[in-house]
Amino acid sequence: MDSDERLIRIEDKVDKLSDKISSIDVTLAAQHEVLKEHTRRSTALEAIVEPIQKRDLMILGAAKVLAVIAAVVTTIIELFSVVKK
Repeated sequence: MDSDERLIRIEDKVDKLSDKISSIDVTLAAQHEVLKEHTRRSTALEAIVEPIQKRDLMILGAAKVLAVIAAVVTTIIELFSVVKK
């Protein structure tokens, strides 16, 4: 009889483990769907942000060019003011 009781307890534990595994599978499936949606949204947002980043780089480049031009013009003006004296 002791052997039958142990077998029943083992079967009960296996059934509980099976239920837990089924629950984990359901949770993983739901999380996978959330991940797919997150990936889709991230990709869409990256496509929106990319042109903005390009524009910002162009503006930064133009600002640097203007800064260099201003420095050159300032240097030329200073040279002419020194030469006049």
